[in-house]
Amino acid sequence: MVRDRRLGRKLVEWVRRYLPCEIAGTVGELGGAAIAFQITGSLAAAALVATIGALVGYYAAAYLAAVRIASRSHPSLHPVRRALVANALALRSVAVEFGPAEVLDSLIVRPLAYYLGPILFGSTVVGWIFAKLVADIGFYVLAIFSYERFHRLLMVGRSASEGAR
Repeated sequence: MVRDRRLGRKLVEWVRRYLPCEIAGTVGELGGAAIAFQITGSLAAAALVATIGALVGYYAAAYLAAVRIASRSHPSLHPVRRALVANALALRSVAVEFGPAEVLDSLIVRPLAYYLGPILFGSTVVGWIFAKLVADIGFYVLAIFSYERFHRLLMVGRSASEGAR
């Protein structure tokens, strides 16, 4: 019973942390794909712009959240120094939490899933939906592992008195 409640709290914590990034990434992905396809008529261009849009949207949301938290954790610093410290801590936070997951996702899992998905299902659309799900699961398993393992290096919601450890 206690374990179920702890898992439930963790799921809520992860959803709160990652859902805004996922929404921003999906908007960048689908919006970029639609605009690129409308302009070029090319599925390849749409796929490339979708990938870039997803990365930009996702990591912009993650980075801005980390900067905001880091800035709040150093209220006594001069504004210029606080901005520099906040950006450095945010960069470290995003790199530690997402770096390993993004490297494996971008170089191995996602391309392989997007290649094999349509072959396995005999349909491009169904295969790509499968690929997105498989790749996202792999990405989040690694990202959540990093989040839990290296929590002390990350910019997560903390009280100002706790600061950035």
